[in-house]
Amino acid sequence: MKHLFTVLCLVLSLSCSKSDKDDEPAMQTPSSPVPESLRTGTWFTGTLSPISYYDRDGHHVGREYEAGREFTFDNNNGKGKMKFWQYIGLRTSSSCTTEHYTYKEGTIVFDGEIFTFYPVTGNFKTVKAGCSTGNGTTPRVAEGDDLEPFSFRWEIKILQGVPHLYTYEVDDVAHEKPVFVYEQVK
Repeated sequence: MKHLFTVLCLVLSLSCSKSDKDDEPAMQTPSSPVPESLRTGTWFTGTLSPISYYDRDGHHVGREYEAGREFTFDNNNGKGKMKFWQYIGLRTSSSCTTEHYTYKEGTIVFDGEIFTFYPVTGNFKTVKAGCSTGNGTTPRVAEGDDLEPFSFRWEIKILQGVPHLYTYEVDDVAHEKPVFVYEQVK
């Protein structure tokens, strides 16, 4: 299972690319230094559907759905930067496959146990294959509401010797209902 998550992580990293002009996101958005505990690697979470589809000959054609999200954090001259990737794949029993890729990059502010991500650039890509209509790839540049900041409460927990990044809604002060739990995968 861990190897499958590593493959999903690689797919996320390669599938949504940034443009040449985005090597350095505009540092006009707020930022603060990233804590050392978050700068050490890639943070990934993902899931696979328990339902799989097979063709008439019994060959596995894929799972009903699969999803992955990934964060990387870094400091640039004391200013926090974050990159975010997301992948969602859907498949029907007739082998129609739709994949959605998201990539965003920007600055980040840490205020105690809350971080706010300020995306400044990004892109989306939808890939459809094997469907009755609409097959192909549709890319789109992130703009307007796509680049709205978002905030989470956060904490690091060590599970079986591996750091995990827990994220919570901002109003979940007691950290009772994690939204996503990311494993550090280096």
